[in-house]
Amino acid sequence: MVPETLFGDVEHFSTSRRLAGGGEKPRPLWFVTGVPRATRMAAPPTTAQKLAAEFLGTGFLVFIGAGSAAATGVIAAGTKAPFSMAELGVISFAFMLVIVGAVYAIGHISGGHINPAVTLSLAVSGKFSWREVPGYWAAQLAGAVAGAAAIYLTLGRLATIAAGGGVTAYNPATMGFGRALVIEALGTFMLVFVIFGVIDHRAVPGWAPMAIGAIVFAVIIVVGPATGAAINPARYLGAVFMLKAFGGNVLWSQVPAYLIGDLAGGVLGGLAWAGIGRVRADASFTSLAPAEPVPSTETVPEGTS
Repeated sequence: MVPETLFGDVEHFSTSRRLAGGGEKPRPLWFVTGVPRATRMAAPPTTAQKLAAEFLGTGFLVFIGAGSAAATGVIAAGTKAPFSMAELGVISFAFMLVIVGAVYAIGHISGGHINPAVTLSLAVSGKFSWREVPGYWAAQLAGAVAGAAAIYLTLGRLATIAAGGGVTAYNPATMGFGRALVIEALGTFMLVFVIFGVIDHRAVPGWAPMAIGAIVFAVIIVVGPATGAAINPARYLGAVFMLKAFGGNVLWSQVPAYLIGDLAGGVLGGLAWAGIGRVRADASFTSLAPAEPVPSTETVPEGTS
């Protein structure tokens, strides 16, 4: 019997003819080529694939996350029910679930940033190429706009505008520009700090998407009542652009608070983790996808399966 290889998805037998003389069993494909099929077919994603992944991931985030806020507003307009912690919890949970799903789906392709603040913080910390930042930002913003447009398609233009289109905002009568900026920075700081921690190679493998979704859920519960908890410049701008395009009222004076707060908070969160988490020089980062198991080097005895 031909021994099993160390790769479960490797084709076991060569497709070539048997050797002259007959009687010899076909050899494993990895033995013939010297490289397992799984390894031969694995190739790093192209730039186009990475950007497409970021576009789709951010689009999913805005459509489900910001869309859940808009849908809550649409329902409330019909029922006249006051906004409560129950509605806030549902919105937070929607954000958590879509982030978990999106990061699991594209983390191994693009890293699953789906947030310009995350991309910037990784670049500032030296864990992502500055050359790729503009492309990632463009893909994330385009995806956010597409996701916001899908909200209007799904809920209807008039209802979505009446519900604010999923745009985050703070009440200028009770909160100043500077305070709103600091609150957004604090929320994004926590998000990026957790992201840096869970993608470190010493972290428990496979749990990064769940941890990231969980911290987003927690941040929205507290920051949401104050600023809406954008904690993502693309998510914020995508909803703003679509609200303006469909005739809604946009508070442009608030835009800098969200952009500066989210980007600065993200960078500070990444640097803070790097300062306390890097305990040795060879500390490395991985993608946001679950870590792949390391193949065993143990030799499988002849005749076993």
